Amino acid sequence: MKLSRRDVLHITISGAISGIVFTFFKVSGAKALPRPPGSLIENEFLKYCTRCYRCIDVCPADALKPASILDGITNFGTPVLDWKKCIMCMECVRICPTEAIKKVPKKEIDIGNAVIDPDTCLSWQKTRRCKNCYKACKYDAIKLEKRRFPVVIEENCTGCGACEQRCPTDPKSIVVHYDKVKRFDPSRNRFVLQLEDRVGPYDFPQSDFKTWFAGRMEKLAKHYGIIK
Repeated sequence: MKLSRRDVLHITISGAISGIVFTFFKVSGAKALPRPPGSLIENEFLKYCTRCYRCIDVCPADALKPASILDGITNFGTPVLDWKKCIMCMECVRICPTEAIKKVPKKEIDIGNAVIDPDTCLSWQKTRRCKNCYKACKYDAIKLEKRRFPVVIEENCTGCGACEQRCPTDPKSIVVHYDKVKRFDPSRNRFVLQLEDRVGPYDFPQSDFKTWFAGRMEKLAKHYGIIK
């Protein structure tokens, strides 16, 4: 990638100005959109989110995209989650420089709940002793009744979708419904030097700021036609 100093300065200033402008927009009455795991309640999320795109850039599953202008001016540029693609890697949680996405552990995340259809489930239909969903669940959210029949424990389910991905039937006999998404309140102390991080070990090594910034500049340059 070859960018002149003028190109870099133009992109940087444009991004900074847009962030400042969006920060001062009125956030009341905004359309609620699917947000990254661990996001604050919607009105607080819009206050804290700076539209920096870091969570979008870092997502290894391409599960996040920026909201378009059609989603409303207050939402424009904020991250929107595709629930079916999310692998709960927590990278967006780690990378968020504000508290728009709160640094909470996986066990506190809840983006949905799995539901089993006993009419098509291989175990429930006694077609075979399938335990795929039970083995895929990392949160003790599925138990086996009589050591054979899978049952979802709703209070433990995070909506990660691992069970649905492992289900061998077509259509799936266990499906995640995204109608009970858990959102968080901001911390009482809003002005802190370092955000509390209770997530624990992460799945992927973190990129340094220089690597991320270079990648962001390249994406913006391609978007605006500065480079091909």
